[in-house]
Amino acid sequence: MKALHTAVFILSAINLGSAAQEPGAPPAIYKPAADIISGLENAAASSASAGGWSVSISPGVTVRRRSSAVGQYVVMHPWSIEVYRILEGSGTLVTGGLLVLPLAESNNPNIIRSQNGIDGGLARQVSAGDILVLQPGTPHWFSSIDGESITYMETRIRITTHPVQYQ
Repeated sequence: MKALHTAVFILSAINLGSAAQEPGAPPAIYKPAADIISGLENAAASSASAGGWSVSISPGVTVRRRSSAVGQYVVMHPWSIEVYRILEGSGTLVTGGLLVLPLAESNNPNIIRSQNGIDGGLARQVSAGDILVLQPGTPHWFSSIDGESITYMETRIRITTHPVQYQ
């Protein structure tokens, strides 16, 4: 009898596991490089933006391209960690320090920004292959972009319910 209960439990668990995957997200999300590149090119053709242009891969994961021809905002995300993986291009990324006031308008409470740079901070030359992990509340900006643009994969994950500010 114990073996029968164990078998029923195992079969129930297998059925629950497979049923849980059917209506939800697929086990992997795939976006071909050609779709990403054409998405970035289409976005760039329609607007000039300090935030650059992005193609969403999944919630919280985008590929973003920033142009050297557009002024860059300093940004800070008080609730989220961000991971950058530089895909193409290079530039100087400054992290830490203090946002120079006044702040710019933002419709998103998780994006605090300024067009006036950072006072202090650590400047790093970044290029294809580099990975950066930005802690919540860390001001960051591309103070310069070499060539026409820099492209990176950006993963932003909200990890706290209380804002963090490293200033």
